Amino acid sequence: MRSFYLLEESMCVIGEVGYFRPYATTEELHARLESKLSHFESMGRLLNNFLLGESVNVWTVQCGRLAAGLDVTEFVSVHLLDGATRTVSTHNQHRYDFSSRKRTDPPPADEGARLSLNWDGTIAQLPPLVAPLASPGDEDLVVQLEGSHPAPDIDSYINELMESQADTDFPWFGVLNYGSPTSVP
Repeated sequence: MRSFYLLEESMCVIGEVGYFRPYATTEELHARLESKLSHFESMGRLLNNFLLGESVNVWTVQCGRLAAGLDVTEFVSVHLLDGATRTVSTHNQHRYDFSSRKRTDPPPADEGARLSLNWDGTIAQLPPLVAPLASPGDEDLVVQLEGSHPAPDIDSYINELMESQADTDFPWFGVLNYGSPTSVP
């Protein structure tokens, strides 16, 4: 059982499917998060998944066990054209009725917003990985969900996995195999 960071990217708030990607190094993780700051065009509008309510979490897996979680949206700033700056987490709060998990449009005026990642703040909150460490390209990385939840306040698919196993004799125990780490060019 090796240690690595597990990046969760999902739109679980509006019911879309998300996914997990393992990263063996902070450099790989940083490159992936930086690439998410770019906008894409859709129907004549520049969009960014962070601003559409994407949930982005980093989970620390120590020796195969989920040990800590971090909501990345608290470390990404939105710089709006009107001069206002706030975190993505704060910016997106009004978009959803979290109790019903539905969007509460209209979205804010964030067209043309610039995003920036506070990487130093992010990395300072991530526990260092303990040996044995995963390496880029490793296969069959495993996460065991057992014990107390390391970050219950983070909106995550992991919460749903825990709930689905709550009626068992061993709450939220299971093995999740996420395949091999994805190297970011």
